[in-house]
Amino acid sequence: MMKEALTSRARMMLGMIRRHGAVSRQVLVRDTGLSGTAVFRATEELAAAGLVRIGETVAAGRGAPSATVHIVPDAAFSLGLSVMTDRADVVLVDLGGEVRARRELTQPGMAREAILSAAAAFGEEALAEAGVARDRLCGIGVAVAGYFVAPDILNPAKEIGEWGLVDLRQAVGQRLGLACEVENIASAAAVGERLLGAGARFDSFCYVNIAAGFGAGIVIDGRLWRGKHGNAGEIAGLFPLSGRTTPNLTNLRATLAAQGVATDSIADLVARFEPAWPGVTAWLAAHRGDFDYFFNAVRFMLDCEAIIVGGRIPRALAQTIVEGARWPEETLPARRGRRAPPTRLVVADLEPEWSAPVGAASLLFHQTLFG
Repeated sequence: MMKEALTSRARMMLGMIRRHGAVSRQVLVRDTGLSGTAVFRATEELAAAGLVRIGETVAAGRGAPSATVHIVPDAAFSLGLSVMTDRADVVLVDLGGEVRARRELTQPGMAREAILSAAAAFGEEALAEAGVARDRLCGIGVAVAGYFVAPDILNPAKEIGEWGLVDLRQAVGQRLGLACEVENIASAAAVGERLLGAGARFDSFCYVNIAAGFGAGIVIDGRLWRGKHGNAGEIAGLFPLSGRTTPNLTNLRATLAAQGVATDSIADLVARFEPAWPGVTAWLAAHRGDFDYFFNAVRFMLDCEAIIVGGRIPRALAQTIVEGARWPEETLPARRGRRAPPTRLVVADLEPEWSAPVGAASLLFHQTLFG
């Protein structure tokens, strides 16, 4: 189902309904500022397309009772594939945002053909197990760790070189016979967090993707802001430029190893992480200034509602980073008794090891169905 099938108003409405799961038309009128007639027409359009169901009539504050509109989870599905230097995963996500199936596809050398074959087999099996016809599959989103050098062409690290310098939209789409959207890992995860996680509470935010490296995805007014070349959020270079060390899970592993805590990989670190491990406190102390520098830079440059700390970082560690953040207001006096509106700092909702593939799956919904 392509975006041309729905009006822009209906797409915007569907996004709001998905965030609620079920919501009355009266609440939609209140939250959108649209007239009752406009909301009625948009929801009827969505119902005719089979994407929502008009349910019971309920009272919602003053005025006449209003019909409740429900998302239809099985109306549409999307596959999401993520490829990083040490891990590849695929998921099947329904329109309601539920992950219906997931599988790790990590292979030696991350060979593109092998992973795509495994993703295709997974898709067929997952759809069959869910009893879903293939025509309900919107397509596949692909997220790869790297930066863009041209539309749909990424330049990743050597460990996943087969995924680089090739038009992935065309290559993956033709190989699997599906519509395809391509993003880098951080931007895809930001879209997933917008549709299915903490980002649903904010129209504008910066998603911080902490993994083997450090990147960000930026959402402005509900839409992913990609920049001219698709590299908005490629901010790891800010740290060495300012004489700082980039905080990521690679140097966390090194710090832990120096304290006698061995981890086989980032995946092993995430799976077994304990906040009390020797080395965690030292890593946090070493990078406290780096995080404060970055959070304040984002706040001053973007003036967004929130900064969401996510990626593959263990959520308990992310929470400690959030709680320890320092803002200039803590030491500077207020001007005329008033301060600039604050930027909230929150932890991502999506699971660390599945934020990237779920974000990749969300790309299709973001582009084709949701406003």
